[in-house]
This record gives sequence, C-alpha cells and structure tokens, in this order.
Amino acid sequence: MRPPPMLPLPLVRAALHPFYRATFHHRMPWRAQRALLNAAARLQPLPPDTSVGTLLLGGRPTERIDVGAGPVAGAVLYLHGGGYTVGSPASHRSLAAHLARHTGRPVYLLDYRLAPEHPFPAALEDTLAAFAALTATEGHAPGSIVLAGDSAGGAIALAAAQQLVAGQGQRPSALALISPWANPAEVAERRRDLVVSRQWGLACAAAYLGDGDPSDPRYVPHAGPLAGLPPTYLHTNTRELLYGQCRDLAVSLRRSGVPLRYVESPSLWHAAQAQAGLVREAAESLRDIAAFLTENWSAEPSAPRKRPSQT
Repeated sequence: MRPPPMLPLPLVRAALHPFYRATFHHRMPWRAQRALLNAAARLQPLPPDTSVGTLLLGGRPTERIDVGAGPVAGAVLYLHGGGYTVGSPASHRSLAAHLARHTGRPVYLLDYRLAPEHPFPAALEDTLAAFAALTATEGHAPGSIVLAGDSAGGAIALAAAQQLVAGQGQRPSALALISPWANPAEVAERRRDLVVSRQWGLACAAAYLGDGDPSDPRYVPHAGPLAGLPPTYLHTNTRELLYGQCRDLAVSLRRSGVPLRYVESPSLWHAAQAQAGLVREAAESLRDIAAFLTENWSAEPSAPRKRPSQT
C-alpha cells in the first residue's frame, strides 16, 4: 500500500489553526479536549507495515510500535505531549510509527496518567516505572533505551533522564526533545501560537502542579541537574510560545557539557512532527531526529526483544 501524498505546508497550517484554537481552549473540559484530539488523530496516516501491540509497562497501558524493526539492540520510550492534561497513544501513534520506521527500532508509547486527575509527579513516576519495566521484562539494557517526547512529554523525558542519571546511575542512550515544556512555571510572553495559547498553558500548568512545589526541579526540569545527561536532540520552532524556553534550555545544556544537536525551524509549528504523515517538512524533521539517535545509539547489547501479543 502506497503512503498518502504529502500536503502543502500552508494548507495543513490553515486547517490546523481553527482546530487547535477550539480544542486547546482553557474553558473546554479536559475530557472533551482529549476526545477531539483522539478523533482528529485518525486523519494522520501510519507508515505501511506498521505493527501496533499492546502491553503493560510499569502498570500502565503502552503501545509497542514496530515498522520493519530489525534484530538490533535499542528502543525508544516515547512520552506524548498535551500539556500534561491531554494526549494519548492514539493522538501520537502516527508520530511514533514514523519514528520507529526511521530508527528501525520499536517505539514504546506510554499512556501515562494525566492531570488534573493525577497531578505531578504521577506522569514522571509512570515514566520511571516504564523504563524499569523495559529493562526487567522487555530485555532492553538501560544504555540502549532512548527517552523521547514532545512538549509536556519532552519535559517528562528530561526529568526522567535526570532522575535516572543522578538517582539510579542509569544513563539512557540519548534524549530526543521536541519543543519540551521544561519550565511550566514560566509564563509565556506571547498570547498564542498556531497550536496553544498562554491561557491554556496556565490552566495546564496549574492542573499538573496540583498541591506541588512550583520550584521542584522535577516539575521544572530546566532547573534540575543537566550535567551527565546523554547526547540530546532539541528541536523548536521560532514562532511558538516555547521558543524562548527551548533556546534557553539549549544554552544550559551546552554549558553543562551535554552533547547537543539544537535545531530551530522557521516554518513548522509546535510539535508539528505529529503530522509527519501529512507534511514533508515534519517528516524530514523526524528523519533528522532518527539519524541523530542512530548515530548515538549505545553499542551495549541487549537481550532478544519480545513482541507483545496483538490486540
């Protein structure tokens, strides 16, 4: 089966703007936002020969996505974006599948707990439990696992890597951070971008924090320990609300001695890689991320990987 043709970037941008403006509205109930996001995700195609299996990682539902993965060591644990309050494996299945295709390795898409029902640090705890399960039950060595995510998911991936390196002495193979929301305590200067608004961000940040401490480095991973982190790919867009945050994070990572590939896009939008099956520029961005991960993958062998039963 041939993949669908790519669409012009301006056309997709014009179609997404009213959808995101209505869906990511601070007065829209969280459950309604989640339902709309999952429904729209059905329009985002998967690569041919995509295999989606289901399993539990650390007690949380997870999708393992393979697209012609070969017998090579390594895996990606992917944390979806959505302001810590929305998003799911369904909303990010296409992104994960294209990443699996380009890396030739399985991508595990974690259904971590969402706020406000489960505020900080629930999502981080789920991620750490999933990472431990990948080593204990899926046969992946810690040094062969990439932590990746977009927006809130990118921040969770960063916070998890900090905990693993500093607290447990386990260094992931690499980090792939797509517009990470690494400081939810910071108020954006701009009112909105194509995808999200400042008001929506404030609502999400408050829902995620709950009764927590806004200065906790696990909530604000940009303020956490950066030295010793694995090679990191950081992507941002010059017209998004998080551009300043991502630019500052890149400076901090370099100052801490973290091997970094930092990419700014003037044409894409926040977490546009979710549309990699529709927009050529988004697909090229994911290929660049995959190339970085492949170059930096740990040579440490892992046990044979187990494929979950299809459901």
